[in-house]
Amino acid sequence: MEIRSQKIELKVSACEENQMVLVFDELTPDEVVIEVSLAEGSHLDVALLQENVKSRKSLRVEVNQKGNSCLSISIITIGCNNVTNDMDVQLVGEGADLRLLGLYLTDGGEKVTNRTIVTHQVGHCTTNQLYKGALGGESQASFEGKIIVNPNAQKALAQQTNRNILLSDKAKVHAEPQLEIYADDVKCSHGATTGQIDLSQLFYMQQRGIDEDSARRLLTAAYAAEVVNQIPIVDVRECLTKQLFGEI
Repeated sequence: MEIRSQKIELKVSACEENQMVLVFDELTPDEVVIEVSLAEGSHLDVALLQENVKSRKSLRVEVNQKGNSCLSISIITIGCNNVTNDMDVQLVGEGADLRLLGLYLTDGGEKVTNRTIVTHQVGHCTTNQLYKGALGGESQASFEGKIIVNPNAQKALAQQTNRNILLSDKAKVHAEPQLEIYADDVKCSHGATTGQIDLSQLFYMQQRGIDEDSARRLLTAAYAAEVVNQIPIVDVRECLTKQLFGEI
């Protein structure tokens, strides 16, 4: 079987500001590699939208960030059958700032894998990762995140958070956050949580005339909103908000 592949290069010049939205569907090649290069003082917001993709897809994002550059990547995966997303970010200039936002909503037998590696090669860089998932049916999700702080990367600030909610008894999630710190003057944290839908909130809403299915969808939308509300691209944020809450 032939594997279709594609490479995309995103280069942002010094002091330049850009926003970009990339949509992935069934016509997207099976393997996509995105190379992102940010020059000194540049700023880039990227939204990667994956929705209702039923064939196996692989996305790899490779980032090189120079000093005082700012990068935000939001990756939204909804209703995709078998998707793997890899992020590899290298912070090579002091003052670089990175934010990774991830949201995956699954049902049925769908499967989503997110892997991130963020390397602080130099000091005074800041990274913040927030990935959240809501899993229904017999779906599965995996999050593997690693932050590496090299010996020269003093004053690094790094935070990595993965939260998951299971909407059924058969849904499964695997979370593996990791820190590799080789510098002694840093502030780094990581954490992962997995829970179930709050039955007391569900009961409260049903007592006020909201049927169980609508109540579950509303609670899921509210849970996802923490990620959606932080997406810096206004059109994407508003579209996802309408999609999550519009039919409830």
